[in-house]
Amino acid sequence: MDEGLAKRYATAFVRQQADHSSIRDWLGSPRRTQAFKKFALSSQMEHEGRVLETMAPLIRPPFSDPFIPAPWSPLVKSVSAQLVSAAPETEVFHTVHSDELDFNERSVFLNNLFYIATAEKVESSLLTVANMSHHTITRVLQRGLADEKSLDYLVWLSMAIARDLAQIFGLTSLEQDGAYDFLIPFMGGAFVARTMKVSPGIEKSYQGDRWVFSLRTFLEKGMFKPSDHERMAGMNIEEDGTMRLRWLGQIREMPRGIMREADVNHIKGWLQANARPSRPRAAAR
Repeated sequence: MDEGLAKRYATAFVRQQADHSSIRDWLGSPRRTQAFKKFALSSQMEHEGRVLETMAPLIRPPFSDPFIPAPWSPLVKSVSAQLVSAAPETEVFHTVHSDELDFNERSVFLNNLFYIATAEKVESSLLTVANMSHHTITRVLQRGLADEKSLDYLVWLSMAIARDLAQIFGLTSLEQDGAYDFLIPFMGGAFVARTMKVSPGIEKSYQGDRWVFSLRTFLEKGMFKPSDHERMAGMNIEEDGTMRLRWLGQIREMPRGIMREADVNHIKGWLQANARPSRPRAAAR
């Protein structure tokens, strides 16, 4: 796709997403408390369908329809919802001097709302650890990973993969406040992902200035250097998000959303080998 047309589609996509401030507004509203109480009470019922029915009006909007992310059982019951939000004035902080604002950009964030009930406790959490810049969305279109019809799905799936890797990054021996670049192979190309301190640019945002796994650009196959192939060796991620990783002589296939402890340890080692310290203001290809 022509770069100019790709930029226009990327801009239109960002404008179509709910503003990130809608999350802050929901968190400060009575619906947040009401949703938690509804889950605490309705999770005692046997039928999860009823739980979703009672919670939906309290979390939508801004979030999606609630869904059951894992099999409902007497021991653990959970409900989740998600939202791709737009932050037109995302603040990106310096990779070395992390208290210094480097620049502003347009971007989108993936937000996951979770409710979990066990025999001991009931709790809720909001996870926002992945984002994608307007530049990256443009490259995804320009370099043929998506078109205007598939863009919604590809942006969500790419950030869902980034979210999963961000959580595994938190288990690695890498410095947790360190800025690292990763090459994440996907459908014949690769995302350049970076651990960065970013903020949606909303005053008193619930998120604050935090580190996220940020997708900075998308590279096509012909753009790889020999060293890039070495970094990505063994990993393949398919269109549905399934990961297939050959690492240290072992092959594991991991459908998205179904990750066991052994899978996490497998990916953890690969991430540590893939990581490179970020260079300040590294050029985005």
